[in-house]
This record gives sequence, structure tokens and C-alpha cells, in this order.
Amino acid sequence: ISVYFLFCSRYCTSITNFLVMGGFQLLAKPAIDFLNKNQELLQDLSEVDDENTQLMEILNTLFFLPIRRLHSYAKVLLKLATCFEVASPEYQKLQDSSSCYESLALHLGRKRKEAEYTLSFWKTFPGKMTDSLRKPERRLLCESSNRALSLQHAGRFSVNWFILFNDALVHAQTKWLRAISQAVDQALRGLSDLPPYGSGSSIQRQEPPISRSAKYTFYKDPRLKDATYDGRWLSGKPHGRGVLKWPDGKMYSGMFRNGLEDGYGEYRIPNKALNKEDHYVGHWKEGKMCGQGVYSYASGEVFEGCFQDNMRHGHGLLRSGKLTSSSPSMFIGQWVMDKKAGYGVFDDITRGEKYMGLWQDDVCQGNGVVVTQFGLYYEGNFHLNKMMGNGVLLSEDDTIYEGEFSDDWTLSGKGTLTMPNGDYIEGYFSGEWGSGIKITGTYFKPSLYESDKDRPKALKLGNLAVPADEKWKAVFDECWHQLGCENPGQGEVWKAWDNIAVALTTNRRQHRDSPEILSRSQTQTLESLEFIPQHVGAFSVEKYDDIKKYLIKACDTPLHPLGRLVETLVAVYRMTYVGVGANRRLLQEAVKEIKSYLKRIFQLVRFLFPELPEEGSTIPLSAPLPTERKSFCTGKSDSRSESPEPGYVVTGSGLLLPVLLPRLYPPLFMLYALDNDREEDVYWECVLRLNKQADLALLGFLGVQRKFWPVTLSVLGESKKVLPTTKDACFASAVECLQQISTTFTPSDKLKVIQQTFEEISQSVLASLQEDFLWSMDDLFPVFLYVVLRARIRNLGSEVHLIEDLMDPYLQHGEQGIMFTTLKACYYQIQREKLN
Repeated sequence: ISVYFLFCSRYCTSITNFLVMGGFQLLAKPAIDFLNKNQELLQDLSEVDDENTQLMEILNTLFFLPIRRLHSYAKVLLKLATCFEVASPEYQKLQDSSSCYESLALHLGRKRKEAEYTLSFWKTFPGKMTDSLRKPERRLLCESSNRALSLQHAGRFSVNWFILFNDALVHAQTKWLRAISQAVDQALRGLSDLPPYGSGSSIQRQEPPISRSAKYTFYKDPRLKDATYDGRWLSGKPHGRGVLKWPDGKMYSGMFRNGLEDGYGEYRIPNKALNKEDHYVGHWKEGKMCGQGVYSYASGEVFEGCFQDNMRHGHGLLRSGKLTSSSPSMFIGQWVMDKKAGYGVFDDITRGEKYMGLWQDDVCQGNGVVVTQFGLYYEGNFHLNKMMGNGVLLSEDDTIYEGEFSDDWTLSGKGTLTMPNGDYIEGYFSGEWGSGIKITGTYFKPSLYESDKDRPKALKLGNLAVPADEKWKAVFDECWHQLGCENPGQGEVWKAWDNIAVALTTNRRQHRDSPEILSRSQTQTLESLEFIPQHVGAFSVEKYDDIKKYLIKACDTPLHPLGRLVETLVAVYRMTYVGVGANRRLLQEAVKEIKSYLKRIFQLVRFLFPELPEEGSTIPLSAPLPTERKSFCTGKSDSRSESPEPGYVVTGSGLLLPVLLPRLYPPLFMLYALDNDREEDVYWECVLRLNKQADLALLGFLGVQRKFWPVTLSVLGESKKVLPTTKDACFASAVECLQQISTTFTPSDKLKVIQQTFEEISQSVLASLQEDFLWSMDDLFPVFLYVVLRARIRNLGSEVHLIEDLMDPYLQHGEQGIMFTTLKACYYQIQREKLN
């Protein structure tokens, strides 16, 4: 019943508002031609007997008919009640329901009379004032023309008119204070005067609540003049969730605090010139865009990043145009007061160029690197968006120019031009690269008999590029600020953990409103991250593993500050080294950048976990390790004399590479493949050529001792003899194991694959010899070379160089280091093998 009552009340409110604004009179005019043809049907539906009744009145009666029938419903319920005993609960329930229907009918009838009274008032009211005061929800309570009222100390000939509405007063007087008080009280409460279902007749007067929902139009505040706010209020100010609309079409929807936009919100600004709108979604503080947000401009540009005081400030990505437009481009990097400043990457898709360097006041200024889709590489100084000063230019065919520049790709001044064959020219150069260069200088052709002192030094790239530790400082600064630190490492640890908990909770609440729903596992991960890891006592391997597990979960969650940091670093890395940025000259820069990430993230981790030892420290073992284990060399038990296993020495790479490298692996490995393309082609040609031989022929060619040649093989549980025609069967388990190196990401995982391969080789030889033996490198190397050839790893050179660049230094002289050196030697040996 209560739902039906609410529906009737809302229906009555809508119809009475329509009546007050003269809606039936306006409706009757356009409908008169159609409705007059069906006059009888209309009269029957509206239950009007008089044929002379005007169409406007018939429509009025027809729309109010559902409310008039409430009386009939009350009578029906009363008759139903007579079917039960007076003392029965059914009788009482029906009686109460009948009373409620009757009171609702009377209440809505009064509402209709108030609306009709207000309408008749507006018909006699002056036109200009009607336009300013007439509103659908406004009702006339009383006015001085029918209730005598005089103004004290008024002039003899003055005429005063006093009007009291349910939400406004025109020229009020003291005698009316009670009526004014009642009207204001009702307006402030924002409550309907509909008697609640089941309540008594007496209603206590409520004080206006401090916090409430209401709608209001500002007229004095210069910032919000004529804007309408609809939402939550606190102490007379917008506070909480609400919507703010301006007459010119601007709209803000989101959180407010003390009358200002504060928190997460959405802002739309119409652009009449482009017939589109600017659109911002993100964080606000004290009425201004501040924090993370996405701003979509009417021009088509989109900025995603940090804001401060309504300006782009901090790290951000700006997309300009689309691939089909005349000038598509992307910039990702640091912003200061709405301008590019600091380190950033600019991808000019139209020109096919990518700039990676320093900016100042929206222009390239300082050291930087440019690569093009045609393979050109430049590193050097920039001034006002132009290559100016000292620089190095390399072409795809390895021609090198080192010297002075005066404009983009324009040589001007002293320099050295080195040819791919080693010949070089020293002198003065002028002209644009690729369009003819004027040279005044000396040509040198180094001979085989010249000493190394006389030859020019080999070029080392990166000296004129931005140092890796200077890149993406704004990204790391933002993470430190989220932890409550003004500068890296300077802050309270407990405060940082509090900020992490607050960030997780806040982001979870905001995520509830988004269309993406968190899975149960994601929710459980977030809940576990809200607990601060507690470590009491001496640091141990178990505590190290706990930190590792926490970091894996944190970095997998963008809602966590560390997770957001990793997500941003992955985005900037891919933006830098994908597309035009996939240039083989950038490999060492890409490797240095990863090492810099590891160093700076490790600093953050050590701040959050002060008990974590510094880089290179050894973690004491809580329990002694077994003193004996199987050696891959002998197959026998021997004492443990090798270096510690990975994980017992604290390193940034050991702790963080498993989290970071899988995300960065595709662009990084592509650079390795491009850089090693030529030598890998030679290696692969040899692999294909040597693999044409049968197993025994290849073993003999490689010089493997006959005692290590498998005599029989187990195939599906059956023992089969190795024949001269047998192919791809010997040492199959070791071959299959080594092939897994291409499915792993981190150097430590790749080294484990290599180690497992050696152990598989030893097990195979041990099974055929059926006695203990001791490997020597002269015996082992040809067998391992056979396994490497049969594994047919296409980019083995890239795998070797990646391991070499990123493996932990302490592993180089241990068992895994020796195994890796053997694999590397096999790679170079294969390139030199000649088939008789």
C-alpha cells in the first residue's frame, strides 16, 4: 500500500505542477481538432455529464480521475471489512486501510485545490512578475487582497501587496510570522506533507537537518552565479556527492567538500566553436583539478596524467590527433605549469621520428636522442626544438658523423665522418644529411699495420643522451609523495603504510562505481595488502620471501602505489622502445633504463621495509643447508663449495626483475633481436646446415667421445638401438629442457634452465655408462654443443646477451656462471663450424 500511496502522491504532484503552469489550457489548443471528433468517448472516460463542458476542463477531470477513485477504493475496503468479525485482525486491517485511502484522497484533493487556487492567482497577476515568480512546484498560501494587511508607517496613498508562497515571501509583515515559519520549515526540511502510512494524526515539528539533500540556484557567489546545485549539503554548503550545472551548459558531477569540488568528479565544458565539449574525469582539490585525471579536449587531444591548480603538472601523456588526422603525435613525460619540462618522449607519427630527451617551456632543450623510421640515429644537444651544437649521427649502414650541427640533420662546423669500412674524413662539414654535404678536410684510410694509438677510438653511444637515473623522475616523485615523502627516502615509515592503506581503501570505493567489477581473487588481494607486514627479530630467508610475495601482489595491483608505479613505468618503456623506437642503437639505453628502475624501486622497497639488508648483503640462514648434494659434473654426492643459491643474496634484480621484466620483455627482446640480427643469421644458417646430419654422424663430427654416445634409447617404454640413420633422438630430454629457455623471462630463470639441461645430460651419460664419472670441460663441451644445435633456438644470441647484461654479478663465478659461459662459447663456436 505504501508503494501505491507514494506513486499516487508523485502522480498528483506532477499533474498539479502541470495545472499550475497552465498545461491543460496549452494542451487543449493543439489537440482540439482530434479530440472534438471523439467528444462522447472523452466524456464517458472522464465521467462528465454536461455536454457543454469545455475541452480543457474535460482533460483536467480526466487526468485527476485516478485520484478521485481513491474514495471508491476506501468504500470497497469498508464493505469488505463487514464480511469479518469486528474483533478479527482482518476487520481491523481493512478498516485501517480504508481510513488511509480516505485520508490520502482528502490530502490529494487539497493539493488539487491549492493548485487550482494558485492557477487562478497567476491569471490575475501582472505578466512580468509572473515570469520571474511562477514555478511548477510553487503554491500560493495567502495574499493581502483577500486578507486585510497594512504596512506600519506606510504613506497615506501607498498601496502594498503581500504574497506568501510555500517557498517565498513578497513584502512580509509581523502578523504573518507564524505562517512564514511554517512555510520556511517545510521548504527547509525538503519533506512531503503526505501523512505516512500507518502513522497517527499528530506529526512532531522537526528541526532543519545539518546534512541533507536539496536543490538550489546560486545568485550571489561570483564563481557559481546562476549555477544550480542538486545534491548533498552540510551546514549550508555543498558537501558530498552532487551535480552542479551552469546556464551555459557547463556541468560538474562528483564529490564536494565545504562548498568546493573536492575528490573524484566529472566536468564538462561546451565548446561552441567546435560544436563539441571538453571533458575531464579525475581528482579535484579545493575547487580545482588536482591529482590524477583524464582531460579530453574538444579539439580531439587527450591528456592523461597529473593536474595541479587546473594545470597539467607532473607526469602525463598527451595524444594529439588520430592516425587519420594531419598531425598525429604523442608525448609522454613531465609537465610543469601546463608546459612540457624535464624528460619526455615525443613520437611524431607524421614525420616518423621519435625524440627522447629534455624539454623546457614546451620545446626540446638540452640533451636528447632522435630515431627515425629510416634507421637514422642522432644523439646530442638541442636548442629551441632544433639539433644545435655537438652531436653524433649514425645511418642505417653504420656511417657515423661526430661533430657540430646548426639545425635538424644539418651538419655545420668541425667534425669526423667515418665510413662503414673504417675509412674516415676529418675537417669542416656543411649541408643537410642526405641532400649533399660540402666537406673541407683530410681523408684517412687506416692500414692493417697501423697501431691502435693511431686509429680513432671506437664510438660509444649514450654519452650525449640523458642519463638513465634522470629519466622519469616525476613518476618516482609522485610515488614518494603518495607515501607521504617530500623527497626520496625522507619520511616516516608508519605514515607511508597509513597512506598505502588509505589509497587502497579510497581506490576500492571509487572502483565500485566503475563498470569494471573486481573478481573475488582481486578483492582478496586488496584486502591482504591493507595489512602491514610485521617482522620481528633477526632478518631471515623466510622474511625475505614474505617481502617478495608482498611485492608481487602489490605490483600486480594498480590501486597500490607500487603497482601504479610499475604500471606507469611499463607504459613509458613501451612508449619509448616500440614502433620507431625499436632501433638497435637504443639497446644499451633500454638496458640502462631497466637497471635504473630496479635501483630506484629497490630504494622505495627498503624505505617500506627498513629491516631489508642493503644491496649485495647475505641473508643468514635460519637452518643449515644439507652439506651434500648431487653434482652435475660427477653425479656423485660432494660437499657444497659453490656460491650461494639465488635468493640468499639481497639484490634489487633478484627481488624485482621477476615482477618487472615479464612486462618489459617484448620491446626489450625485440631490441636484442635487432642488435644481434646479423650474427644470428650466420648462427642460424650453421644450425640448419649441421642439423641435416643424423645423430651419430653429428656426434662424431663434433668430436664427442664414443663412450658418451647413446647405444640404446627408450621410446614409449621400449628399448631401441641407435642406428646410423637415427635423428633427433639422442639426449632428447636435455634438448627439450634447453628449448624452455625461450619461454622464460628473467636471467635467473634462464640460468636454471641451463643448469637443468646440464643435469639432464649427466643423467643420460650416467645411465649409459652405469658408473660414476667426472666431467672435464674437454669432454662436456662437445656434448653440450650437440644439445644446443639440436635445440634449434632461433634467437640464441639475444638470449645470451640478455642474460649477460642483466644477471646478478655474484652468480658469474658460481656454478651457474660457468654453465652460462659454456652456452655462450657454444653460440660463438657454432658460427665458426665448417662442414667437410
